[in-house]
Amino acid sequence: MNSIEFVDLERLQPDILVHAVLRVVDITILTEALYSYRGQKQRKVMLTVEQVQGQHYVLVLWGPGAAWYPQLQRKKDYIWEFKYLFVQRNDILESLELHTTFWSSCECLFDDDKRAIAFKAKFQKSMPSIVKMSDLATHLEDKRSGVILIKAQILELAIPIPAAQKIALNARSSLSSVFSSLPDIVYTGCAKCGLELETDKNKIYKQCYSCLPFTTKKLYYRPAVMTVADGIYNVCIHVGSKLIEKILLNISPDWLNRVVAPPSEITYGAVAADVLHALLAGGARCLVKLQSLFVLDENSCPLQQEFSLLDFIPTVGSLCPGPCSESGGGNPRSFKEDG
Repeated sequence: MNSIEFVDLERLQPDILVHAVLRVVDITILTEALYSYRGQKQRKVMLTVEQVQGQHYVLVLWGPGAAWYPQLQRKKDYIWEFKYLFVQRNDILESLELHTTFWSSCECLFDDDKRAIAFKAKFQKSMPSIVKMSDLATHLEDKRSGVILIKAQILELAIPIPAAQKIALNARSSLSSVFSSLPDIVYTGCAKCGLELETDKNKIYKQCYSCLPFTTKKLYYRPAVMTVADGIYNVCIHVGSKLIEKILLNISPDWLNRVVAPPSEITYGAVAADVLHALLAGGARCLVKLQSLFVLDENSCPLQQEFSLLDFIPTVGSLCPGPCSESGGGNPRSFKEDG
C-alpha cells in the first residue's frame, strides 16, 4: 500500500491502485441504477473529473464513497485529492475509469495548498504530450509500459462474435467476403454505456437496467483484435469501437446501408469494405499509436503484456485506390469476387 503513487490520468494503466489530484467537473446520480451495500439499496454516483482542460474521465463512487456526494456537490469545480482508487478498463467505451474502494478517501484542497497550486500551474499550461517514433523490436526488448508510435503492417483483424466463431479478416479475404461480414461486426447497444442489448422472443430489445431511465439505443462496431507486424515481430492489439469507425473513414455503423450519392447504387458499406480490404491486402505500413502494459516478474521476464490502439494514421494511398474523403466518398472498386 505504501508504494501507491499519484498519477497523471493520461498515463493510467488498468488494474492498479492509484492516488490522483483531480478537478470535479460534474456529478451524475443514476436514479434507477441500484446495487446492494450493507443490506441497503444504493444509487450509482458518477463523477466527471479532469486534470487537463477538456480531457474528461469517469470516477465512480461505490459503497462508502457514495456518502461523499453532498460535500462534492457543494464544492463542485474545486480541486480534490483522491486516494486508493482502482483503475478499471471499459472495453466498450475504449477508456479507463477510476473506481473507489473500501480504502478510498477524498480531501478538498484549499487554494493556498501547495498541491492545489501545483495542479493549477500544470492545468493552465498543459499541452498534449509528444510521442516519439519507436520500433516494435526495441519496445519488446525494453519491456516498458507506456505510449509508443510505430510504423507497422496490419496482418489481420479478428472480431469476436457472441455465440459464434470469430470473424478473421486478412490478406486472403476477398472483397466480397469483407463486405458480407460487415453486418456481423455491428451490434445494437445502450447509447449511454455501450452495453450490447439482447432481444426477447419477440425480437424486441431489452433495456439496459444500469442506465435507466435512459433507454436510447445506438449502433456500434464490435471491438476487435488487430495483429500488426514490424519487421520479424508482431503483436496483437485491442481495438475499441470508436477506432474501428476511424479506420473505416469515420463511416458510422448506421450509415452502412445508405447510398453515397444517388443515383449511384454504391453504399457507405461498400466504401467501408473497400477500405478494409485495401488496408489488409495492400501490405501498406500505417502509423499506429499504442498503449502498452507489461507485468514483469522479479527477473524482468514478462508475466503479461497487452497492447491497446490509441490512434491510427494511414499512409497516403494505403486505404483506397482513388481519392477518399472522411465522409466515405471516393472511387470504390467493383464488388465482384476477386476484384
